[in-house]
Amino acid sequence: MISALSSYDAVLAVMMLPVALGTIVSVVSSVSATLGLGVGGIPALGVLGYALFIDPPAEFG
Repeated sequence: MISALSSYDAVLAVMMLPVALGTIVSVVSSVSATLGLGVGGIPALGVLGYALFIDPPAEFG
């Protein structure tokens, strides 16, 4: 049974998308894997920064 998803589940999914897109672009084009993954990692770092500093995890209880 799937429990309710939190915003941090969405953050994990969104962090993966730019890196996967950079990988796909580097495979199907002449862009090097280093450049594709590096450029894809920049938005992923932005999402990580948002999750850690803008909307940090809160302790309930």
